[in-house]
Amino acid sequence: MEWSKIKTIVLLMLVGVNLFLLALVGLRVSQGALYEDETWQAVLQVLEEGGISFAPEQMPKDTPLPSLTVARNRDSEADTAEVLLGAISQVGESEVRPSYTGAAGTAEFSMNGTFSVTFTAPRWQCQSGQSLSDASQACLEQIGFSGVLERSAVQGDTTVLAYVQLWEDIPLFSCQAVLTWEDEVLTAMEGSRLAGTVESSRSQTLLSTPTILMRFLASVSEGGSVCSRIEEMTLGYLASGSGRSVSLSPAWRILTDTGAYYVDAVTGAVTPEN
Repeated sequence: MEWSKIKTIVLLMLVGVNLFLLALVGLRVSQGALYEDETWQAVLQVLEEGGISFAPEQMPKDTPLPSLTVARNRDSEADTAEVLLGAISQVGESEVRPSYTGAAGTAEFSMNGTFSVTFTAPRWQCQSGQSLSDASQACLEQIGFSGVLERSAVQGDTTVLAYVQLWEDIPLFSCQAVLTWEDEVLTAMEGSRLAGTVESSRSQTLLSTPTILMRFLASVSEGGSVCSRIEEMTLGYLASGSGRSVSLSPAWRILTDTGAYYVDAVTGAVTPEN
């Protein structure tokens, strides 16, 4: 047999094998999608039987998220106070809870990351054509706080905006900044923030999203909590540790019609939001 014919036969065999493997992969993908859909339908049915409807149009996807250990950095606190208040001077010598005062007000920082700023003079104001949300974001960006608006409340001339900190674009549920505006002038800012560098990262197998929902349903049923609708599910971090070393653990925040809950993405432990 001529070499050219043998070469052609071999090539055809290779093409045939590749087509077979491609068809096998396609079948497995199709079966996996079908299994995933059936799993979600079963979860939704169980939730409905438990008296809870699921509002989001798209089911949250299983997303890998490592556990992190962050070394807290407090060196930027004085710079933050100066950005917010202008020229400052430190009040007292406490390293655990340093306080600063300036012409625009006072600022206090704690070792666990909490802070409180009171403005006694108008330093941050909403500009013409600027929304309070945009003005808040601009202020937070100046102090290195990357955040997303979590909630807002308006009462008369007072507007309160709360932002959840983002850690590498992932919500850090434990850290929020709350800004209070009076007649488009910022009068107070308080909350908790995390500044630092990652010391270690550990990959862990997270519970599947359907399992998270089942753990949530079991906890709600056993605890006697009342909710009838899941509005939103968001994967992010919960922080623990008040010293120099802070642990960030993956967790789901489940927002319902009666409140929010956190579900540990590794252990499945459920805790209501305070």
